[in-house]
Amino acid sequence: MKPIYYIKAAVMGAAVLAAASCTYDPYETDIDPTMETMTLKCENPMVEIDENNLNAPALTFTWSGARHLPEEYVLTYKAELDVLGNSFGSKTVITSGVGFDYTYDDATGLYSATFTNEQLNNWYKDRWALPANKNFTLEFRVMAQWNGGSEFEAPEVRKVSAEIKPIQVIIFDCDRMMLGGNAIAESTDINKTLENENIYAWKGALTAGELQIPIEFDGLTYYLRNTDGSTNIADGTAMAVEMTETKSAWNIPAAGDYRIVVNMTEKSATIYSEATDLKPLVVTFHPSGDETNPEVSIEVNDLYAFGDGTDWGVKTLNLVQSLADPQVFIFDGANNALKTLGGGMKFCISKSFTDANGGTWNQNNSFCYTCPLTAEGNKQNVKAELNKVFDLHCGADKETRNSYMGVPSGSNFIVFDLRHNTFLASKR
Repeated sequence: MKPIYYIKAAVMGAAVLAAASCTYDPYETDIDPTMETMTLKCENPMVEIDENNLNAPALTFTWSGARHLPEEYVLTYKAELDVLGNSFGSKTVITSGVGFDYTYDDATGLYSATFTNEQLNNWYKDRWALPANKNFTLEFRVMAQWNGGSEFEAPEVRKVSAEIKPIQVIIFDCDRMMLGGNAIAESTDINKTLENENIYAWKGALTAGELQIPIEFDGLTYYLRNTDGSTNIADGTAMAVEMTETKSAWNIPAAGDYRIVVNMTEKSATIYSEATDLKPLVVTFHPSGDETNPEVSIEVNDLYAFGDGTDWGVKTLNLVQSLADPQVFIFDGANNALKTLGGGMKFCISKSFTDANGGTWNQNNSFCYTCPLTAEGNKQNVKAELNKVFDLHCGADKETRNSYMGVPSGSNFIVFDLRHNTFLASKR
């Protein structure tokens, strides 16, 4: 086999290609029909891309030579590969001499073009951007064209196709997530949480029945389901899930309010009924950490910043409570009048509260979140870093209340995870 080197020719107009496909009609013309000789064949019209042998040949096309003409004519071949339906468009076509080479075999008198598993796989993903795991049809076209000569010679054009099965991959990604089925009044979206774009959450009313979670990705619709095939919910417990093209649903046993959390990173879904739903954080403490003061219980719905970063005034943060976990709060500067936070501060769970005996207290006596104490349990000031999880310490004792953590200047997006006592500041 030897490589063929090409003489580039201008692409023939539509009229030229049309002429090649016309059939001879003796009643319409006195010109003798063109006796075409080129034949084109796909040697293996059903191909499964082999991920374990990417360098191995996968798909081969062969063709015989076009008709012979006097030496004054220069014959060139142009071969093209594309997905059926793309019409060999400039953005998708793979052309000989650019994307691949063909060869000629003196012994057989045949030309051939061979493509490896790796070539097909790369073009499938990048050049053609086809849906994952979907079989597709490739079309191969050869055009024999003549230049020079005293008269125009119509080209010979042949096309043939091949069915390709791509490498099968586990799909777990999402462009849009929804709720459907007869357990919900109407189809609705499940949105990404503010704090984590890989976590989707929803809370609302469901009735007894089937609950589907359709996912749109890459132009196709998939459905979440338990990996073990079960249709029962593990109420309040994360379930290992997968995406399938087959319609699937969970059985919702009873009407009520439910919280649904899908973690795309962990490939899990958790469905909480009212009985197992995550509860807001309630902190019970003695004001100022003094056990002689009456015990107070406060449900945490917001935090209040206090320190030199607030000019020693109390700033209500107006945090957004996560839909995935009511003990996670988000400071979103893009939708908050404060815009940014920065400097030394602690975060109190209340700026004004009353005990059971009618005593009044303020942020100086409140349970708060701040930096860890020293190893000896004494107050200290520690700076957090941007984009790095910072461990919070909390309490109402004097040493904790007199410790101030440094919030990175200009932080406009902060996640307070009070379930795990962490702080994460960033700039967006």
